[in-house]
Amino acid sequence: MKYFTSILLFSLVFAHDPNAEFPDWKQYTRIGFVNSGMEIPGIATYLRLKRTTSYTFQDVRFYGHFFEKDTEVRIRQKTSRRFRSLDWLYSFNTLIYERNTLINVALRYHYNQGIGWLIRNSDTGNATMEMGIAFDNSDFLNTEQKTSYLRTAFTFDQDLKIFSTKFEIDYFHQLSERVQNTDLSRFQMVGNAQWHYKNGMSIIFGFTQDFPTNESFNFETASIFITLTFKRSLNLTI
Repeated sequence: MKYFTSILLFSLVFAHDPNAEFPDWKQYTRIGFVNSGMEIPGIATYLRLKRTTSYTFQDVRFYGHFFEKDTEVRIRQKTSRRFRSLDWLYSFNTLIYERNTLINVALRYHYNQGIGWLIRNSDTGNATMEMGIAFDNSDFLNTEQKTSYLRTAFTFDQDLKIFSTKFEIDYFHQLSERVQNTDLSRFQMVGNAQWHYKNGMSIIFGFTQDFPTNESFNFETASIFITLTFKRSLNLTI
């Protein structure tokens, strides 16, 4: 409780007025193919709506990998706000719905919030580090089991004239009591390389991988995708 109170007070003290600046809206769409382990290749989809100002960030993302027998879906909504005086720090909160039958996750609601450090912020790329508290409610329709975690995350992206890369890694360390001696601590990784074919259109090659801490990363079981990507600015003022 003290942790969340501190974040709230800190945000109020260093708040920024987003209405003083015209927001920048962008929309992203991807369609392509994905393969994971022994699965028959499936369809890879991605939709994103992003709203940014100099001090605020909001976006909604939909990741969808659809195979003949399995489904890998993640819907994520994230909001973050840089502090007015300490503009290298920001607060964030994230809400995620997940379904990933490749790792036996039928349904998972997830929420996390905390403080982020803007390590690098430039026209050619960004790097961030985040730490906070996270909560899962797994298989919500069938059980009341809830799990709490300490979450740490690192993101890095680099933009060149016709080529860019992005990498994200999240680590969730279980804090709540284990059920049936099962440790739900896990890593989540996303990486991609993007070739900017022409204005607003790109080709992306990348991977996603979720794995528990008692297993090592195995690229053979990652979901590997190649997609055609479309990006466009939206003329919105809200």
